[in-house]
Amino acid sequence: MKVLVIGGGGREHALVWALSKSKLVEEIHVAPGNAGMRGVAFLHSVHSEGTEEILDLATQID
Repeated sequence: MKVLVIGGGGREHALVWALSKSKLVEEIHVAPGNAGMRGVAFLHSVHSEGTEEILDLATQID
């Protein structure tokens, strides 16, 4: 399963870390993410308020 997490704060970081431990998750994508998530997830420079941008990104990832 591929997962897209929206945001870049501490809660999102914890969520990404927990998802990275799951054997069901093959890819984690984060928009916009933060430097601490690098290496665990693919970071995308999309602002979390940009609804159209997020929809486009989700379509590309799928």
